[in-house]
Amino acid sequence: MCVVKLTSKLPFDGALPCDIGPVSLVEVGIGPMWSVAPFAGRQADCVTALSKIGVIWPDVGRCTLLSTWFGLDQIMVFGSTVPDMPAAVTDQSDAWACIAIKGAAIDVLARLAPVDLRATDDTVWRTQVGHMPAHITRVSADVYEVMVMRSMAQTLLHDLTRAATGIAARG
Repeated sequence: MCVVKLTSKLPFDGALPCDIGPVSLVEVGIGPMWSVAPFAGRQADCVTALSKIGVIWPDVGRCTLLSTWFGLDQIMVFGSTVPDMPAAVTDQSDAWACIAIKGAAIDVLARLAPVDLRATDDTVWRTQVGHMPAHITRVSADVYEVMVMRSMAQTLLHDLTRAATGIAARG
């Protein structure tokens, strides 16, 4: 009989944190995360259900403490449980990887993302980073979080490292 022992790994497998010139890359632990996509005409019911557990439905392009806009009629909710509601709800906890870029974050992302990232805190974008679909959140003026599908974690790390190295080379 063959016994297999499975070991969980973080998406970036110990490669983070790292500092490159004026930039720090840090892995962000996402924890429990749920996709919520209300059934047609039922968003108000979902807003009500989520408010009972302290989750605010975010506006388009925005995030709140426990939720983030993720596209047309879809949000992600962070936390261990979600209530029953008229929506397609799926556990996304292990499906995504996230890196916080600290320091010259906007300079790094300007090399990789085709959007204007000058905005207020708690603004989010669904866009491309390099060749990957990504979700970017402005946490503060010099901190942005980039989330990609877990299968693309190493590619994200490579692209961010390369862009940060270019920024560092400018001096």
